[in-house]
Amino acid sequence: MTRMKLLGLLMAGLALAACGGDDDGGNGDTGSQSGGDLDGKQLGQLTAADSQAVCQDLAASINVTKEDLCEVAGAFAGAFGGDCEATKAECMSAPEQPSQGDGGCSTEGFAGCTATVAEYKACMKAQADAVKEITCATAPDTSGEPPAGCAALTEKCPDIVGTGETDGEG
Repeated sequence: MTRMKLLGLLMAGLALAACGGDDDGGNGDTGSQSGGDLDGKQLGQLTAADSQAVCQDLAASINVTKEDLCEVAGAFAGAFGGDCEATKAECMSAPEQPSQGDGGCSTEGFAGCTATVAEYKACMKAQADAVKEITCATAPDTSGEPPAGCAALTEKCPDIVGTGETDGEG
């Protein structure tokens, strides 16, 4: 469970970075034309255009930096006997990777999900905050639980949060 929590946080950070959010230094403006209007809509009811509007809204409000991701990579290595600082330094010295694709967010798991866009946004922001808090000096939370801001999304759509509750025993 510990490895899955760390891997989940790393993947959440990577997903948030892939969704954008690293370009403009998000200033928390979530009242954009489309994204804010969709807050009460269930994820399972979103069209492709709605999903992109939500993605753009999140990208504008969440800023996960390369340093944040390298801290997570270092903490992940440290949790499994590696050297956190060396892993972070190696990550930081690696060349920037170009954005993948068109910056679209994955909507995998949205089908049938009854959580609202607002609940999804709250969870993504809570996960970004959790990623930003991880440093080599502070061990990551290994409880296996997603951040408190993900409670509603975890209950309604556990596949999106990646709690592993519905994955079986692979």
